Amino acid sequence: MSLTLAVLFPFLMAAIVAWAGLHLGRRAGYLAALGFLPALLLAVPLSGMPAAEPLYERWPWVPTLGLDLAFRGDGFSLLFAVLIGVIGTLASLYSVSYLSSKERFARFYAYLLLFGGSMLGLVLSDNLIALFGFWEMTSITSFLLIGLWHARAAARDGAIKAFLVSAMGGLGLLAAAALIGAAGGSYNLSEIDLAALQASPLFVPAMLLTLLAAFTKSAQLPFHLWLPTAMEAPTPVSAFLHSATMVKAGVFLVAKFGLLFAGHPLWSAIIVPLGLATMTWGSYLALRQTDLKALLAFSTISQLGLLMSLYGLADPEGRFSATTHLLNHAAFKAALFFVVGIIDHETGTREIPKLSGLRRVFPVTFVLALLAALSMAGIPPLGGFVSKELFYEAMLHHGVPFLLVAVVGSALTLAYTVRFMSVFSGRLEHPGDQRPERPTDAILAPIIPLVGAAVLFGVWPASAERLTRTAENALQFSEHGAHLSLWHGITPALIATLVTWAIGAFVWWRRDEFAAMQRRLTPGWNANTAYYGLREWLDITATAVILRTQGLALPSQLRFSLIAAGLIVAFVLLRAPQPFALDFDFSLSLLLIVTLLIAGAVGVLLARNRLTAVLLMGLTGFGTAAAFLAFRAPDLALTQMVIETVTVILFLLAFRYLPGVRDLPRTRAQYVTDLTIAAAAGLGTMVFVLASQPSLADKISPYHLAYSYKGGGGNNVVNVTLVDFRGFDTLGEIIVVGMVSLAVVGMVSLAVLALVRVGKRGQTGSNSQQAEAADPTSNMALIPTRQERERIRQLLIEQGTLSSPEPQTPPRQRGFSRIRQNLSGNGGPE
Repeated sequence: MSLTLAVLFPFLMAAIVAWAGLHLGRRAGYLAALGFLPALLLAVPLSGMPAAEPLYERWPWVPTLGLDLAFRGDGFSLLFAVLIGVIGTLASLYSVSYLSSKERFARFYAYLLLFGGSMLGLVLSDNLIALFGFWEMTSITSFLLIGLWHARAAARDGAIKAFLVSAMGGLGLLAAAALIGAAGGSYNLSEIDLAALQASPLFVPAMLLTLLAAFTKSAQLPFHLWLPTAMEAPTPVSAFLHSATMVKAGVFLVAKFGLLFAGHPLWSAIIVPLGLATMTWGSYLALRQTDLKALLAFSTISQLGLLMSLYGLADPEGRFSATTHLLNHAAFKAALFFVVGIIDHETGTREIPKLSGLRRVFPVTFVLALLAALSMAGIPPLGGFVSKELFYEAMLHHGVPFLLVAVVGSALTLAYTVRFMSVFSGRLEHPGDQRPERPTDAILAPIIPLVGAAVLFGVWPASAERLTRTAENALQFSEHGAHLSLWHGITPALIATLVTWAIGAFVWWRRDEFAAMQRRLTPGWNANTAYYGLREWLDITATAVILRTQGLALPSQLRFSLIAAGLIVAFVLLRAPQPFALDFDFSLSLLLIVTLLIAGAVGVLLARNRLTAVLLMGLTGFGTAAAFLAFRAPDLALTQMVIETVTVILFLLAFRYLPGVRDLPRTRAQYVTDLTIAAAAGLGTMVFVLASQPSLADKISPYHLAYSYKGGGGNNVVNVTLVDFRGFDTLGEIIVVGMVSLAVVGMVSLAVLALVRVGKRGQTGSNSQQAEAADPTSNMALIPTRQERERIRQLLIEQGTLSSPEPQTPPRQRGFSRIRQNLSGNGGPE
């Protein structure tokens, strides 16, 4: 129950905060922090790992299909869940002091809790379908958080971009989950038959689709474009999103699913080079940024590439090193985002060129930022140094080229860290005339435990090792016996670290020349230009398709629909030919009914006026009722007769307001085409029905006959089916019929009222005309015609209720009108 509570409690608190936030204001943040309390309590079972058995909770949903709401708390999932709980709590408390008093607190904290709950469900879910559901919920809730200040165009753009990119990966994950479940024999991760999955031809497609999902979510090349624009979210959200939640979801997926796919050589061959490339490219781009949050965003891309490359090694050493750095990254990255929020909050800007000497006014913030930044740069004695040494060791064991790329990326990391800290050095400069105020203790408090963790992991590496080892059974790195330490002697990793510092110092020393080189090498295109170009092309293509299809006459649309349906059915039958079952029991009464149905259908086609068509259409309906009666289903026959009667009445009531019958001209070729399509559609439907009868599934009628009395306690199979076996379906049908009945009653009442008014006009003569002039809507029956609306409008103008319209210039064409004109080639004025 503890796992389920940890996942569902934030959703419950989101509903409470959405209501309470309207009254509590910013104090709702304290209530939101309580939403992560069950996740924090998972630290208790986590402390027993790796020796303890994983927690498991299962709530059946559709057991016959293997779809359950199953949660599994192994060492890695619990470690991730506690991390989410810690960062979520600190972000909620930080927001209390950070957000403006004009902020909509109820909405913000509700979104934050929904986001946290979705992420907890993702890391604890053992069922693939549920995991996909929580994965998509993180996409939706992050869309809401990034676009929280939706009045800004940049916020809307960032939210849409993040959603589109991550949703594309979500589709890949859905397909991967289906393939894994089909090949592995179960949709529960802990029950998958690994041998069957690896032997299946679906193995490689499932692996590639999983990687697509992971790369889009964790902003790996070339899907990294969404993460910097997601910086439009409030800073607490950025800290939560970058340190423990959404961007780490892809890393989590690679770590977990690596146990399924790591045996294939493509797994490491794709992930490791791409991760290292993302790490280096992210560091390179971070060095160009002038905005502090943008710098940290590209820093996150770089760090995610590092984590991906380590987990992609798919060996115990890589998993151990990656899990250690996962903890360090969460600590220093959340702390640095909180620091940037303070700078922005107190100075009104995040632009590096406008800021310097801030240590003079923010001494405590400076110390906290320095410790976190040095950990990010891998400087001893902080946690980042320890995990970077592990990173170098792991890369060295897989080849010197990997180590060289890692050194270059880390050197650029050191350079952009110095650039980040440059706002605290030199002479005090900031926008505005007033000296910035020192941040309050309340806004500094959430940073202290994060920085404390970064320091603790460095000066006492055993603490980080203890936490990392909790996941050793879940990620299968217990055989890796390395111990974390600040000093391992003169090792290749230490030499690589010294080289890194030298290159990083050189880059910073020659930063002006390096910046000039970056400007010269900047191409005219990048991932963003490709994204916007693709979106524009999709918009134009979609508009053209809509204009050429949706505005067609009904016969043309029917042609396209029937041809498409026919092609799909033909493809299905060709791929899986089915035996036909011609099991007819002809009788004279049935033959008469069939003749009646066909006569009614043909009669509708040949009818030349609406009344004849409606009556003949009723003939088919009543003929269907007779067919039900012939098959001994009197209740269905009665229902069909009632529906048919009501339908005919509705048609007769609406006759006046239906558009006129049009005789659409057709060429001889169109007649032949339509006849062919109609014949093929009829024949195809019959073939499909006959082919699908015997083989798609076992017939359900024997089950109902056998269990109607035993399970429902009734002898009438139809009644038991409607009331017991299809209870909710029947309830829905009753609701629909009830709504239709109310609509019929309303229409009949209006019609009667209109007839009464018409009768009064005929009796009172001039009096009725006066009444009509006083009440311009007096003759409005049901829906007024265009002439009636125009007459009413003129009467209101004469009475002075409406003003006479002034001559206006033609409105400027916009949107679809302009596009339609351009597509039709009539761009000039008529």
